[in-house]
Amino acid sequence: LCMKMINKFFLFILFFCFLDVKSQCNGSFQLCDKKYNEVAFLTTHNAFNSSEDNFQFPNQTYNILNQLNAGVRGLMIDVYDNNGTPMVYHSFSILGSIPFQDILNDIKSFLDLNTNEIVTLILECYIDANSVENVLQQSLLNNYLYSKDSQSNWATLDEMITSNKRLIIFSDQNDASSSQSWYHYVWDYAVETHFSVSDINDFSCEYNRGDSINDLFIFNHFLTDDLFGYGLYNESLSVNSNPFFINRVTSCWQSKNKFPNFLTVDFVELGDAQTVVNQINDMNTNINESFSSFEKILIDVKDILGRSITSSSHNRVVFRIYNDGSVSKQLNVN
Repeated sequence: LCMKMINKFFLFILFFCFLDVKSQCNGSFQLCDKKYNEVAFLTTHNAFNSSEDNFQFPNQTYNILNQLNAGVRGLMIDVYDNNGTPMVYHSFSILGSIPFQDILNDIKSFLDLNTNEIVTLILECYIDANSVENVLQQSLLNNYLYSKDSQSNWATLDEMITSNKRLIIFSDQNDASSSQSWYHYVWDYAVETHFSVSDINDFSCEYNRGDSINDLFIFNHFLTDDLFGYGLYNESLSVNSNPFFINRVTSCWQSKNKFPNFLTVDFVELGDAQTVVNQINDMNTNINESFSSFEKILIDVKDILGRSITSSSHNRVVFRIYNDGSVSKQLNVN
């Protein structure tokens, strides 16, 4: 009798653990009822261009499979033709290249093992849609492909998971045939911020490619060398860290009244990128309540020479710096 009770207890626990896993969408319960365009995804710029895969002048440290395992759900990938073989590299293959199929094989393995996860590819394509379809077929990814009808709403994450259509592909080439509804021309669906920024002071919320009325917002948040476009590792730590990162995202979200979907970074392991994505998803229920509840916090006090000082310093002008990016000037006297 005692053994029967123990066995029932463990079956009970396993049952609820199973339910618990199956009720999550991209690792969160609260995202299941959200439409695809209502969710923020951690995204990597030039995701393939990693030091782990021996690329020179990389934008990432981890390879794509390790990025996916670390929480990345959006991948920006450049695809070229190399004598009939789709290859992935950044401008010059001599700096490193990988067969596109190898990357797709890794994505297939990840999707097979992680049945509640949704992955997005944003392709910069120098091959045609038929070539992309061929390599997808070779990688056995066809059954995962999601197709968005231009006249319908985006599915919820739960609907995409239930139907097992968990791979979304966008491309900057508009050459899909009528039978390739899964091949979405990105600028019919998304708008982006500028992607060519080399100094942290030059970030803005202004739109670049795409129409502002499109459903999706690609929020480019990385610094690259202004000549060759490779990632700036040391600067990425500052760019990816809070409060700078969350302040920029919330400021642009509020000023443009547009929810940021693809928070795109270099060297994703640096700073607080995953934390920011989680925060944005937590805030997306009601934008007005979200911003009214975003607490303004004093993060630094500096003198006129830019030196950090204590807020209690007397007989001097000080500048009080807050986490929302605002600065107030104050004269401290005895």
